Amino acid sequence: MKSQTRIDCENAVKNYADLINNILNTGNLMYVGVAGDPPGGEYSPMFANFNIITADADPSWGAAIKVDISSEKIEKYKDFFDVVICTQVIEHIPNFWNVPEVLYYYLKPNGYLIIDCPFSYKYHAEPPSFGDYWRITKDGFRHIFQGEKFKILSIIDTNYNTSCLIQKI
Repeated sequence: MKSQTRIDCENAVKNYADLINNILNTGNLMYVGVAGDPPGGEYSPMFANFNIITADADPSWGAAIKVDISSEKIEKYKDFFDVVICTQVIEHIPNFWNVPEVLYYYLKPNGYLIIDCPFSYKYHAEPPSFGDYWRITKDGFRHIFQGEKFKILSIIDTNYNTSCLIQKI
């Protein structure tokens, strides 16, 4: 049975996917944090016309690229992605405050970021790779993605989850 935070996340991604597909229809998509999801990530059916490249910091998950989105910038992928999906991941990153800068590096100008974090959810580490460090509110997302680099287009804030659609400026 799916948790309410997962259901809220899926609903937000579906809304954002419809919007992005109406604007872009195709492009390169980075799916971050595969953690046992099907090839292409669990949201790949929502982005059927996109070239999906999976990414994870832990090579044992079988992602196409191994990358720590809090610190690693792979030159091959600079300004490469039209869309980055990073759901149910940021709470597992100890130094998440570096994530905006790294994701900015990977996104094309005017590219879209779908990112979320559970708000009211139990401790859920992903041993042996990842702990469970944070819960981020809508104010927190506004704070870490504010400034000249990003524009927050939407925040869906429920009792269980905070999901954002953000555009690179």
